[in-house]
Amino acid sequence: MKYLLIDGNNLAIRSAFANSELKNRDGISTSIHYGVFQSLINLKQKYLNYQMLLVWDGKSKRRIKEALEGVEQGIIKSGYKANRVKDVQPQPLLDFREQAPYLKKGIEQAGIPQIRLYDFEADDVIASYCFKLKSGNNEIIAMTSDKDYYQLLDTNVDIWDGMKCKLTTKTEWESENKITPSQYVDCGALMGDVGDNIFGIPGWGDKGAFKAIRKHGSWENVMVDFHKNFDSIRQKFPDLNEDENEFKKLENIKTKSGKQKYPEIKIDMPFTGVTLAVENKQIKTIPKTTLMALMMEKRVKLAYSLKKMDIIEDLPDIQDLIINKDRLIEYFDYYDIKSFSDYIEVF
Repeated sequence: MKYLLIDGNNLAIRSAFANSELKNRDGISTSIHYGVFQSLINLKQKYLNYQMLLVWDGKSKRRIKEALEGVEQGIIKSGYKANRVKDVQPQPLLDFREQAPYLKKGIEQAGIPQIRLYDFEADDVIASYCFKLKSGNNEIIAMTSDKDYYQLLDTNVDIWDGMKCKLTTKTEWESENKITPSQYVDCGALMGDVGDNIFGIPGWGDKGAFKAIRKHGSWENVMVDFHKNFDSIRQKFPDLNEDENEFKKLENIKTKSGKQKYPEIKIDMPFTGVTLAVENKQIKTIPKTTLMALMMEKRVKLAYSLKKMDIIEDLPDIQDLIINKDRLIEYFDYYDIKSFSDYIEVF
């Protein structure tokens, strides 16, 4: 069987921003209604005989808990997705939140099944369906523009990015990136994710992270190799200290612009003495990025856990609903997207 699993929040929020000026005769925003149904019609025409499922975000109970524990332990500065909490939010996002319940009712009238699990995000639910379905003779496409989904790519699991109109397969992705899809989580652990407020290693970007994983295979192996190098350094410099005095000296080191050079170093982190020796040019062969990785190993371990998708054991079967054409036409009419009534037979 063929399945098309759609990240509903990803699609609807993108639609809200892309069509933010659209309103109906009562002045109500129609942005997500127009954008989502335009995409659904295109998908129905493009992927004939695919069973659709729209998946909506819950809140990741596990990630929120782990990140808060990380904050309490001083591993990270703030919680999972805490950067998204703002006093003033853009109007398209407010429109999405206001109109999402009505959008879901419209999708229901179109006969497309939907699911939201309270303690899990859409990517966890879609990952779980992929895991459950790919063992059979099934073909699966996940629709999203979220790069985290790369970890799901498999011989019978592809990703469709509706924003770029691009289908990504496992073979193409591996050929381009020279790692396996599952190793993308290791890259994320090293470089973090600004969008989700997941802290990686300061100074690490995707180029350095991909290079390290290509060489070592996993974030754990990266750390093992770095530790081996530092063991030899410690033997050459046995007098390097790691105490409060060394930490205070590091605190006082500024960049050329006057900012603190090592703002994320904490007093209980290892390798402060080595870092100070590098600053004093006693040691000349250690990149700052390597030092940061060793000092923040606990952060990398946490980032890996936050980036990795959950697999949910107990999932409902995917079943089509019965389309209600009359109600769907009323919905299209109210949200001033009547032209979509011409395509009602695709549902």
